Amino acid sequence: MRPSGDTAGPLQTTKDEMPETIRRSWLLTPVSDADAVGRAHLSGADVVLLDLVEYVAEGDKPAARDALQDAIQSVAAGGAEVFVQVDPELLYADLRAAVHPGLTGVVVARLESPDQIGEAHELIGQLEEERGLFPRSLEIVAALETARGNHQAYEICAASSRVTGATLGLADLVMDLRPEPSGEIHLMQYLMQRLVMVANAAGVTPYGAWWRDPDRGLLATPENTLQAAIRGRAIGFKGSFCVRGSQISPLNQGFTPSQAELNDAGELLKAYDDGLSGGVAVVQQGGRIIDAGATSQSRQLLDLAVACATREERAKAVLEQRPVPSP
Repeated sequence: MRPSGDTAGPLQTTKDEMPETIRRSWLLTPVSDADAVGRAHLSGADVVLLDLVEYVAEGDKPAARDALQDAIQSVAAGGAEVFVQVDPELLYADLRAAVHPGLTGVVVARLESPDQIGEAHELIGQLEEERGLFPRSLEIVAALETARGNHQAYEICAASSRVTGATLGLADLVMDLRPEPSGEIHLMQYLMQRLVMVANAAGVTPYGAWWRDPDRGLLATPENTLQAAIRGRAIGFKGSFCVRGSQISPLNQGFTPSQAELNDAGELLKAYDDGLSGGVAVVQQGGRIIDAGATSQSRQLLDLAVACATREERAKAVLEQRPVPSP
C-alpha cells in the first residue's frame, strides 16, 4: 500500500535513496525537561529522540511543542541525529511543531494501521514544501506497541517510502498482551524475531535489543544493556532506545563488532581467499565450512565496524568544531 500522493512528481522517492547510517543508541529525551535537552548533545548517543508522547504530561504538551524547534537546533549542534516521537492521535499538532531544519525524522508511537502512516506521510510532505525543506528528506520509524500494530507490521512498514525503521514498545505490549507468570512478556521473543524478519522483508531497519526479565529495557543496568545489545545484534537488530545516559556507551559497544569478531572475520576471509587461489570454492577452517555466503557476512561485519568508527569520528569532530571527515 502507498499513500495516494506517493506518485507526485517532485515529492517521489524510494527507500533506496535514504542514506545508510549508524543508529546504535537512541536517547529518549522529554522535550519538557529543559535540563535534559540541554545535556543531550553531549550524551554520545547516535540519535537523540525528543519525546512528545511518553514522558510529557498532557498539560505540558503545548509548551513542549513551542520549545521543540529550539531543542532540535540545540541537539543537532552536538552531531547526533535528531528524531521526534509523535502521537498519532495528535499528529497534526506534533508534526507542525517538529518539522524544522535539523530534524532527521519522526518516530510515530503506537501505530496500528498503514492508514496512520499514510496520514503522517502526506502531512510531512506538506510541511516540507511549506517550509522549504528538501522534498522527502524526513524519515518515519514505526513504533509497533500493540497486538494490532504487530499484526499489521509488514503493511505498516511498507505503507510509505519514508518508513526506514521499526521498533517494538515493551511497556505498551505488557499492557496489551500481559506478562507470563515468570515475569517475561508473553510472546516477546517471538515478536522480536518476527520484527527482524518483517523489517528485512519490508526493506527497513529493525531497532531493539534482546532484553530479559527483570529488565524492561529502558531502565536496565549498563551491564544488562550491553548483554541485551550484543544478543540483539546477533539476531539482527541495529540499535536500541534508552532513557539513561549510562546506557548509551553499552549500546554503542554492543552494536559495534568486537575486535575478536573482526579478527575472526579477517582470518575467515584470508582462508577463503587462499582456497580460491588454490582452485577451491569451499574451504574448511577448523570445524566450519567457508563458502561465499560466509565471506559475505564477514565483509558486512568489517564494513559495519568501519561505519561505526566513522560515525564516532564525525560526532567527535562536530563537538570539537573541526572539519567533519567524509563518510
